[in-house]
Formats: sequence, C-alpha cells, structure tokens
Amino acid sequence: MTNNSSPSKSRYFAVKLATIFAVGLVFLYSSFWLNSTVHNRKQLLNKAEQDIILAWAGPQTILGPLLIVPYTDAQKKEVQGHMVFLPEQLESSSDAIPEIRHRGIFDVSVYLAELEINCQFSPPEQYKDANKVLHWGQAKLAVCLDDVRGLNSIMLNVNGHEVSIDSGSDALNNKHPGVHAKLTITNLALPLNIKLHMNIKGADTLNVTPIAKSNKIGIKANWADPSFIGQFLPNTKNVTKKDFQAQWQISSLATSFPSHFDLKENYEEVTSFNNSLGVHLSNPKAALFNKSLGVRFLKTADHYQQAERATKYSFLFVFYTFLVFFLFEVVKRTKIHIFQYCITACSLLCFSLLLTAFAEHMSFELAYGIASFAIISQIAFYAFGLIHKKSERTLFVGLLVSLYAYLFIVLRLEDFALLVGALGTFALITVAMLVTKKINWFEEK
Repeated sequence: MTNNSSPSKSRYFAVKLATIFAVGLVFLYSSFWLNSTVHNRKQLLNKAEQDIILAWAGPQTILGPLLIVPYTDAQKKEVQGHMVFLPEQLESSSDAIPEIRHRGIFDVSVYLAELEINCQFSPPEQYKDANKVLHWGQAKLAVCLDDVRGLNSIMLNVNGHEVSIDSGSDALNNKHPGVHAKLTITNLALPLNIKLHMNIKGADTLNVTPIAKSNKIGIKANWADPSFIGQFLPNTKNVTKKDFQAQWQISSLATSFPSHFDLKENYEEVTSFNNSLGVHLSNPKAALFNKSLGVRFLKTADHYQQAERATKYSFLFVFYTFLVFFLFEVVKRTKIHIFQYCITACSLLCFSLLLTAFAEHMSFELAYGIASFAIISQIAFYAFGLIHKKSERTLFVGLLVSLYAYLFIVLRLEDFALLVGALGTFALITVAMLVTKKINWFEEK
C-alpha cells in the first residue's frame, strides 16, 4: 500500500510542477504584449516631443565663431574658395533655464539659454601662402546653430565695435545653418577680439563645439538630473538637488582641429550632422567639427523606461509568486488548483498596465505604490480563501510586499540593477532550497 502511494505522490508533484512551469511560460509570453503597449505609449511621448520641437526649437549645437576669408589664385582674379580660421582662445559660458512643456498628458523638457562667448583670433599677417591671395577686406564671421528658429537675439562685438548680423552662415550655410557678420579687416597686425552674446531656445540637448586652440567652456542650469554627453566629460562639475555647474578645459591636442583649413579641399564630403556629436565626414582626413560637448536635460530614467524595465522583470513576479504558492502547497499541505495559479498570474500581468497608466498622471513613486498596493490586496484577498491561519496570512502578505519593495529598488538603480537583480534571484532560490531541503518527496508521511 505504501509503495503504491509513494509513486503516486511523486507523479502528482512532477505533473504539478510541469503544469505550473507551462502556465508560467504562457503568461511570460503575454508580458511581451505588455511591453509593446508600453512601447506604443512611449512612441506617443516621442510624437508629442516632436510636435513641441516643431513649434519651439530643437536640440542646439553651437559652432563658432568661425572666420571665413575668400581667396583667389595668385594668377587668377575670380574667387577660388574660402579659408576658415579657428580661434586661438575661446571662453564660453552658458546659463540655461529648462522648463517642462505639456502636450496632452505628456511632458517634454525645453530650455532657454543665455550664452557668452569670448574668443581671440591670431593676427592675419601670421598666415602665409604663396599660392593664395586672401581678401581680408571681404572676411566674414560665422556662427552656426542647429536650429536657427531658436535664436531669439544675438549681439556681436569685434575689437570693441558692435557689428550687425545677417542671416545665413555664408560659405558654410549649405552644411550648417546659422548667422554671419561682414568684417573689414585692414590692419593685419592686430588680433581679432570677439565678444558674442546670444539668447537661444532649444529642447533636449545643449552642445558647444570646442573649436579653438585653447577652450574653457562652462554650462550651468537649474536642473537636478543632467546627463553630460558628447566627446568630452567635464573637468569639474557640481550637481545638487536643484541645479548643476560644469566646466570643461580642452585644447586642440585633444580635438585635433587645425588652426585653419581650406573649405573647398577639406570640407566637401560632409555626410550628416548629428545634434550631439557634430559632423561626421566620409573622409577621415577631413574630420572637422566632429567633436562637441554638452548636456541633456532629461531624467536618467523616465516612467516609460522604468515601466518597460518592470515588464522585463515579469518573470521574477511570476516565478516568486508561483514559488510561494507551491511552497504553501507542499509545506502546509494546502491544495491549490492550477486555475488558481492562472488567475493569480493574470493579476500579476495587470501590474505593468496599472503602473504605466498611473505614471502618466502622477510621479512614478506614487504610481508604483498605488499599483503594487492594488495587486497585493487583490492577490491576498484571493489567497485568503486558501490560507486560513492568521500567521500564515501575515507571512504571505509579507512575502508579496517584500517582492514589490525589492523590485522598486531594482528599478531605481541604474548602474547596479543587474547585479541586485541577480543577487536577489540567487537569494530567492537559496531560501527555497532551505525550506524544501528536508521534504521527502516520495513518502506520504
């Protein structure tokens, strides 16, 4: 009699585990649908961002000032090309004021920025080329900007004299939009001292290109979550809960920018312009202005990103909850039907939907608290029909609360999320081993 019951019990648990595993796989596959739903909502956010950028201004990269001088061949009179001269020294300070614009239920970060740029060009007489005749009297100073719609005002001072600004970046206009000023350089022995004041607006990112031989660049804003981007990280930075300040010091040894170049020979093969990295050229020898630095005014993890991460951890929810149910069934000898596993998995899948829906209207922390409280209450209410002892009910609810608290910690971590997730899964399996270590799966008693 005993020999017949033992295999029967063994087969029962084997079939039950196999069925639970199959149910878990089905509901984990369903989590991909939830992930696509979150992704679709994120696409709506991107559409709202594009709509605001269309009416406001897009990401901005400041390139300049650049001194553009036409030249002719020594034996010809017509203009053959343009020489572009870069500053010897450049000091730039940017004070940005980010704000949140709303489009429906979506929030998009934009900014207003005030920029001060002081730079100095070497005396023109230092340039010597026997094959080219430079027409300094027709020189122009160009300042390039990704989205010129965001240029509210600009003031240019050259050697103590205010200079008027015209639209377009002259010879660079087909590659970089911007503005330019006409200069009349008569004294070739004097350096050019440039002071530039700009008020611009943009969205998402603010970048500056360190084009000079020696660059000192500063950016500050009342934004608590800056993301420093581009080819260079700040030399010094100070980030508080309300604002940040960052400083860069970069030389041409790091950028590999020349002091001057022929626009015709070195700048014809531009392939594309990237808002955060600059210009990418198909010819490596003509790699000019492909290095920039700046800041992105975005939170390190928006609620859609965290909701997507929550759906990726669905396996942990299902695995943990099913394991708790199964351990109660084995240790406490509580019979739990496979349908009850299925209906519990349905409740778990609702968590990501609730989290995404609530997070669109409130802070992520509050949305997570409400969604987790709703799911824990729902599962606990259902499980209390199977668990009758008060101590066991308290233990069951405590285990669910610990799961959602642990997941919240994982979601808030950026660099250590994988490590904490792996350690948590390892600890969970270890606990399950300790609980079931002394269970004899082949004997009825």
